[in-house]
Amino acid sequence: MLDLKSKAGQVSEQGYCVIESVYDEQECAQMRTIFKGLCHKKGGFSVEQSTIGFHPLLEWGPEMAPFYAQPVLVDLMAEVFDDDVRLAHSGAAVFNNALVSPVLTGWHNHYSWQIPETGLQRRNAERVLCNVYVDGTMPEVGPLIVLPRSLNAQTDSGGEAKAEWESQETVSIPSGSAVIFDTAVWHCSRRGSSDGLRHLWGGHYQGWNNPTPHPEDNTADNSTVTAYKNQLPLVKKLLEDPVN
Repeated sequence: MLDLKSKAGQVSEQGYCVIESVYDEQECAQMRTIFKGLCHKKGGFSVEQSTIGFHPLLEWGPEMAPFYAQPVLVDLMAEVFDDDVRLAHSGAAVFNNALVSPVLTGWHNHYSWQIPETGLQRRNAERVLCNVYVDGTMPEVGPLIVLPRSLNAQTDSGGEAKAEWESQETVSIPSGSAVIFDTAVWHCSRRGSSDGLRHLWGGHYQGWNNPTPHPEDNTADNSTVTAYKNQLPLVKKLLEDPVN
């Protein structure tokens, strides 16, 4: 049994937590099949297109909606927020290791809100990023690198976007694992040693009692998502305000 309070505490103490192997290999294979079709729709990979992104994911691939209805992840984020959880942004990217540069993504975070002169004074993370690493982040796939930070630590960058930063940590996780980040956490990724594909999808989440807009908010309103909302209560709970 996953200790939700302990995992939520890690988000406050170090800025992120890991939930290993949330999705089994059969589910990961289903995801890869969906993304294979989506990549084909976007013209496939080439030297000019080594990475293919999908934003909003639920607009490009609404058949991914059931995978968002993962109770352990939603319950954990509810513990972080002390609130019901809403999906504010859906997105994904598929990277071709044979074509991408050694620095897959440079250092970045997703906070985007104005920080008071007195610094952050939060009780909990008001928004999190939950990424699912379909293929994991082992060396052959490519590492995820994070800069741990406590809840109200300074959010200044630690250096150049493509450089190594002091106190950085490499997160190595098996396929089907998820990482929940405070959006203030700096992170980056590097190319793996294999020539395979790297599949990443997820979302940005807030509590329903926190209506603050964010520049990366997106929505997807289509018949397939509507059908899944009617079939899966947890999808509906993530996408529809429980008050209305």
